[in-house]
Amino acid sequence: MRVKKHRKLLLIIIGVTMAATMAITLAIFNNIGKKNYEMRGFVDENGNKQSSSVVVPTVPEEDPNDPSTIPVPTIPASDLPGGNCTSGLKNLSVINANYRVDENYINARANQLVDITELYGITEANSWNGTPLLDAEAAQHLNDMIKAYEEAYPGHIMQTMSCFRKVGTSCGRLCAATGTSEHHSGYTCDLIDTYYGATLDTDYYDNHKDWQWLKANSYKFGFIDRYPEEWAGGSMYEPVNVNENGSTGYFETWHYRYVGITEATEIATGKYNNGKYDSLEHYLKQRKFLNDLRAGTCN
Repeated sequence: MRVKKHRKLLLIIIGVTMAATMAITLAIFNNIGKKNYEMRGFVDENGNKQSSSVVVPTVPEEDPNDPSTIPVPTIPASDLPGGNCTSGLKNLSVINANYRVDENYINARANQLVDITELYGITEANSWNGTPLLDAEAAQHLNDMIKAYEEAYPGHIMQTMSCFRKVGTSCGRLCAATGTSEHHSGYTCDLIDTYYGATLDTDYYDNHKDWQWLKANSYKFGFIDRYPEEWAGGSMYEPVNVNENGSTGYFETWHYRYVGITEATEIATGKYNNGKYDSLEHYLKQRKFLNDLRAGTCN
């Protein structure tokens, strides 16, 4: 009888212990669960369970008419010494009176370019300008553009009138001094069909079908009219004016610059300029690559 009583008592003790353990365990899990809900935002401070849906913040769409919606980009470091703060932008780099490059940049850039006469048979109208050199990517697109022009005007030949230059020029506002000339970039060529004359003069624009065709079609090949009249910033008889609004300081109907097809299309169609032809300076400022055009600074 005693053995049975002890066994019964033992079973009761085990049962009570197990029940207590289960109760404690459930309490712990309930508390952990509540904490998890609270951490995830499912339980408010009063212990009331909330919706488990996650609210994702909305990101405003980029609006070219509202620059505040355009993310501020970071300009990558340049692989060239002696460049200004835009040189990391490669084919979008800016060289002007406020964004200057030095001799180290110019010499290093010269070693990166290709001979477009040797590669594509594109010739220089004035032999004293030397071999026409250009960035390899830009050269391919230039060749395509010249072919398209010559197909549109059978029997005509478009030539360069100076591409890359190591040294600037000093003949007034139509020329840029060493360190400020876009011809140091390796993305630029002055272009001409000598059928219409061999002089680079904006007064002859109306007679130059080549320059008119380039203005209308160059963006399709990644090139832009780099110095349109509306962005000159004043008369060519005045000092160069590269101002905070995006003026270039020049008006040249023959000067074409490679920037890439997407960018050239945006510039030519005025994506960031109310549908009007843009300047490279204004375009890059609207896209927040540049922040002070007068001081020559970047983001």
